[in-house]
Amino acid sequence: MSIVFKKSEKEEKVYLQQILSIIKDVIDDIDLSVKDQQKLLQDQKEYLWEGRMDIDAQEKRSVREGILNILAVGGSIIAQRERLGRMLDIPYFGRIDFCEKKENSETQPIYIGVNNFYNFNDKTNLIYDWRAPISGMYYDHELGMASYTSPSGVIEGNISLKRQYRIRNGIMEYMIENSVTVHDDILQKELSSNADKKMKSIVTTIQREQNRIIRNEDAAVLIIQGVAGSGKTSIALHRVAYLLYAHKDSLSSKDLLIISPNKVFADYISNVLPELGEENIPESSMDQILLKIIGSKYKFQTFFDQISELLDKPAIGYIERIRYKSTFDFITKLDKFILHVENTYFCPADIKVKHITIPHEFIEEEFRRFYRYPLRQRFVPMTEHIMEALYRDYRIILSTPEKNVLKKEIKDMFKGHNDLQLYKDFFEWAGASDMFKLRANHTLEYSDLAPLAYLRIVIENIRPEIQVKHLIIDEMQDYSPIQYKVLLKLYPCRKTVLGDASQSVNPYGSSTADMIQRAFVTGEVMKLFKSYRSTYEITNFAQKISYNKELEAVARHGEEPQIICFNNKKEEITGIEKLIIDFKKSDNISLGIICKDEKQASALYEMLKNNGNEIYFLSSESTTFTKGIIITSASMAKGLEFDEVIVPDVDEKNYCSDIDRSILYVAVTRAMHRLTLTYISKLTEFCS
Repeated sequence: MSIVFKKSEKEEKVYLQQILSIIKDVIDDIDLSVKDQQKLLQDQKEYLWEGRMDIDAQEKRSVREGILNILAVGGSIIAQRERLGRMLDIPYFGRIDFCEKKENSETQPIYIGVNNFYNFNDKTNLIYDWRAPISGMYYDHELGMASYTSPSGVIEGNISLKRQYRIRNGIMEYMIENSVTVHDDILQKELSSNADKKMKSIVTTIQREQNRIIRNEDAAVLIIQGVAGSGKTSIALHRVAYLLYAHKDSLSSKDLLIISPNKVFADYISNVLPELGEENIPESSMDQILLKIIGSKYKFQTFFDQISELLDKPAIGYIERIRYKSTFDFITKLDKFILHVENTYFCPADIKVKHITIPHEFIEEEFRRFYRYPLRQRFVPMTEHIMEALYRDYRIILSTPEKNVLKKEIKDMFKGHNDLQLYKDFFEWAGASDMFKLRANHTLEYSDLAPLAYLRIVIENIRPEIQVKHLIIDEMQDYSPIQYKVLLKLYPCRKTVLGDASQSVNPYGSSTADMIQRAFVTGEVMKLFKSYRSTYEITNFAQKISYNKELEAVARHGEEPQIICFNNKKEEITGIEKLIIDFKKSDNISLGIICKDEKQASALYEMLKNNGNEIYFLSSESTTFTKGIIITSASMAKGLEFDEVIVPDVDEKNYCSDIDRSILYVAVTRAMHRLTLTYISKLTEFCS
């Protein structure tokens, strides 16, 4: 297909239809191929069945292998068809015209889309994948001199044209010719649209600073500090898609792992990678990872339990215990205690074996000999070495029962086999016995899970999860340094860590980007300052609650946030119901009613659900995100966004502590277009 440069919008629309026609032809060919594969598969199955009594074992194996090959090819063809089917909706979104800086070079139009499309008929690349090296110029350069890094080196040249398209359902709605990355008009249109059921890809509006993060391949640990609404999670997922593309020969979706705050959030982001043509990656939580290490024999608080207790007038000492275990000094003491255990917890004694007495000095030497082994892993090699010495020096051969007795006697000389007792000993040794409290029914506090896991990893030698080649950690601010030390030992791979220190729901045990960098001993910090989610007015209001001097609000204007005072609870409920009615009349499709904690959210849900409202309650037990009207807690709403947000009970009694301020900030920054706060009596000082 010949390309005509400087096409008018009318000509571009004709060209779009030509591209779609080619894609449809390829899909038709694929459909025929699928039918052929299905027929071939059926023929092979029938042959195997009809000749089951006559064909030999070798031929059966050969036919079965053929069937497996057909299935593999068929799976690949179907995946290709699905990808091309998506391209019929939006084949591309941008174009640059680029001419290499070398003799006799011709200007080439580069159309950029979510996926690559190669026309085998005329052997031309009609659409370039947004992750391709050449496509990076679309995000990073204006008109004029530009360059990109290809496998053969740096390619320099000139961009003479740059265009953006809004294509939906195969129809070009408009085209903008511009000289800077992602024209404000298109960005504003995208930002002004309604929230979707799930997070969407932002490939058409990636900004220059976001693109640098996505394509960063140098940092072993990349720490992304981004303000509320800066697109941190979305950028991290696009980074995953980029890495899967750039390292397709050595990296697949199953090689990655994302640590997300809860199941609802994991469901909310589950559309992004498939939209980008990649499979979703495995997901876990910090709670699940810690419990896998320490085992299921303990009762314990979850992270959500900890937040709930912190918001509900915690007992004296609870906050101090969390703070104590969230410092680097605590980690240093824990490491020193492990050394103390090695030096003092093994108490050798003489052992009688047949007519020979093995002196305790020899057993002590053997314990030190295997110093490279973790403490609890030394006793088997020690026993074997001692038995070798017995045979060498005395020709003594032990029976299996005698070996087991010897092994047990040596193992029992170490008094550090009980994890929990060892952990209790640490606080005694550190002179901080008041910093550990076992709850009723022997329940561990959440802040004890990571230190206990750390002890076990070091002393037991829990092997690292080497199958994970890249770890993504979301909501980084909610994890303490000791939790990061656990992750460092478990996952010795590259990492992408993202979050916002201003959005911690646990300010007593949180981490900043600098703290995470220190915990991992390395790491490059990249920051996102611009907030895209909320209108300028909502962002400005959130700044009053928790000021961030680095935050830059996008210039998208809307109505001022409303603060409504009511005389009593009944009036407040009536007022919220009126706001729900107004929402239903609007063009908005998602409304989040975000309460301080789950107890308040549950109570409000009970009051509102019986009045004919179709309302969904997102609790800590929920697993899926649903669009419409949702009532939830601020901690569950983290990472989510809504067209409208109502924050009830914003009075001075309900929002008064440091953690309350953080929770309120999280709640109001979920709003995209409209924000309303309601209260009775006196407004919290955080909104004054």
